[in-house]
Amino acid sequence: MRRGTIGLLLFIILLAAGASFVVFWPNASNGKPLYGINNPFTTTLGLDLQGGTRIQLEPKPGQGSINHDNMETTRQLLETRINGGLSVKEPSVRLQEGIGTSNISIVVDLPKFSGNQEDALRTLLKTGKLEFWDTGTSGGLQQNQAFDPNQYAQYNPGGKALFTGNDLDPNNLSPGQDPQTGAYLIQFQMKNNGAAARFGSFTASHIGHYLTVTLDRVVVTSPVIQSAITGPGSINGNFTLTEAQQTVNILKVGALPIALQETSEQVIGGTLGAETISRSLLAGAIGLSIVALFMLIYYRLPGLLADVALVLYAVLTFAIFKLIGVTMSLAGIAGFILSIGMAVDANVLIFERVKEELRSGRLLASAIDIGWKRAWPSIRDSNISTMITCAVLYAFGSNFGATIIVGFATTLFLGVIISMFTAVVVTRTFLNLLVPTGVINHPALFGLPADALPSSKVAARRNSTV
Repeated sequence: MRRGTIGLLLFIILLAAGASFVVFWPNASNGKPLYGINNPFTTTLGLDLQGGTRIQLEPKPGQGSINHDNMETTRQLLETRINGGLSVKEPSVRLQEGIGTSNISIVVDLPKFSGNQEDALRTLLKTGKLEFWDTGTSGGLQQNQAFDPNQYAQYNPGGKALFTGNDLDPNNLSPGQDPQTGAYLIQFQMKNNGAAARFGSFTASHIGHYLTVTLDRVVVTSPVIQSAITGPGSINGNFTLTEAQQTVNILKVGALPIALQETSEQVIGGTLGAETISRSLLAGAIGLSIVALFMLIYYRLPGLLADVALVLYAVLTFAIFKLIGVTMSLAGIAGFILSIGMAVDANVLIFERVKEELRSGRLLASAIDIGWKRAWPSIRDSNISTMITCAVLYAFGSNFGATIIVGFATTLFLGVIISMFTAVVVTRTFLNLLVPTGVINHPALFGLPADALPSSKVAARRNSTV
């Protein structure tokens, strides 16, 4: 048996167990957690299958000039906030002119989702303007208190914030947890373009002052500066984990140039419905069964191993979809089903090369190694070509607002990557496990005729000369 095969097998088993937990473990929303263990991961269907909520957003009054350009910028930032950077939520965010009390408004269609929808919408509408203020030695403020810069103008020249969210390094923004209290917080670090040096200098010279952090002029936290902050810092605001994650997402995307207010909200129905879901799942089950049957009949034992890897692929892919929150529209489901069928193409190439090496008289271990090496360039190039196509579809879908294309490209891209893993790692590991079993003496298990393989002595001499 090849070195590392047992280690890979254990890794595959653990990976399968983790993916199965995400996909199959009962969710607490269906009752009490099974054995006290909760599965927090859910599946969200797209607007076309399940419907959702339509919200109309208009600019708040008294903001000066509002035109198409800054509203379009606001729309793009809003869409990025909803998508969370991965573009897998599939919202519909569009501008509409001449509707409501404003000349231009933003209409957002959101798929149904679990959790507190009102809190999510309230977070979504935050302008996201983070500011750091010096409030003196007696200016400790309460959380959620409205902040008036004029009261602390003597500490903040011109009544302007000393630092803003634009000074934060987005790559070092993340939710965290206080190791002592367990409270959730936001970890940050200033940019290295001078903001970090200014922040370190300010905190060093203002020890004992309150550094008040506000979001949209509402106090988040107001701690005392106890020492110079020259590296990472944290914002403690009694956040829940969801609030910390949402706030970090807002800060990474940036503040909205236009403050918005909700003027209407309505429930919208799916354009396709439950029947389409059932038909899609039936089509996927039939397609998967036919592919599995073909592999089993034509490739026999390797085909059976490929079928096991294919099941693992389907479970692992769907688990990743749930982990990153992919919204499954009809196009997304189609991409998932298509990727299942494509997941066996690498196995076909590997198995044919292995059979050729077996016919030429090699032993199974050598045939697997050489067959895999000779099949790999074709596997690599074909999958890279598919991923390039997915990237082009994703780019065009994102730039032109065709979220249905984005969903298809995302699911297909992820499926191709995972299929390469299952074919190259999982199936090959299973084949290597066969080496010490002596199945080389049974050519029928490889779909070969009885006289297709030379004797083991001939095969040994052939391998010894290579």
